[in-house]
Amino acid sequence: MQNKSNLERSIKEKPWAEKRNPFNPNPITKLLVLLFLGFTIMHYLPFYSEWAVVLLFSVFFFLNGFRRTALFSPLVFAVLCFIPGYSAQYFMPVPLRILFSFLYIFRLLFLPYLAGSFFMRTSDVGAILSSMDFLHIPQCISIPIAVMFRFFPAFTEEKKAIERAMKIRGIQTRNPIQNLLYVSIPLLIISSNIAEDIAKAAECKCIENPVKKTRYNTVRPQIVDAVFLFSILLILGLSYFGVR
Repeated sequence: MQNKSNLERSIKEKPWAEKRNPFNPNPITKLLVLLFLGFTIMHYLPFYSEWAVVLLFSVFFFLNGFRRTALFSPLVFAVLCFIPGYSAQYFMPVPLRILFSFLYIFRLLFLPYLAGSFFMRTSDVGAILSSMDFLHIPQCISIPIAVMFRFFPAFTEEKKAIERAMKIRGIQTRNPIQNLLYVSIPLLIISSNIAEDIAKAAECKCIENPVKKTRYNTVRPQIVDAVFLFSILLILGLSYFGVR
């Protein structure tokens, strides 16, 4: 009886659950931040607010072990700040106007890009599924997101493998179109195989079973979620309704 009670207690407490980084917010919090920063494309943000968001993400990247990204993100944004606006580009030659237009668009998308990069690089599939289970999100939404997160890392690894195979065989071309053909055609074939393998793995794990599942990773709201989300909302609130 005592062994049975100890077993039940261990199952309830989930001692096998992975310990999360205390500075890594919940995936749902990251999605909310990504949604809020997506609106900055349509609404002007003051210069100081943009820098505040960039530095905030740099801190969180550093706390989660991505030190190179934490260092280069402010440097890249500092370079993008020198890109002239559309009114200044009007008097430039056409080639420069095209180049600076693309760079200026990337500057407008830089904050949502940072939020998306932070979400992708610090979230795993188990944490995302556990967060959605915690919010009682239906499986018709959570399962496609899980499949998407399984697909893109495998897709990236296969792309790197193709590039390594090209170097081993001495295939080096400076023509970007020809290089794209060498990489894209194998990727199209491999991507269909990856999607099929992920679907088979999901079926083997009884993903369609409607019963409640026990997750390896347990994700619950933490203090870092409140700090991260409140900091973003504070910066956006001061930008839209407060200090200019």
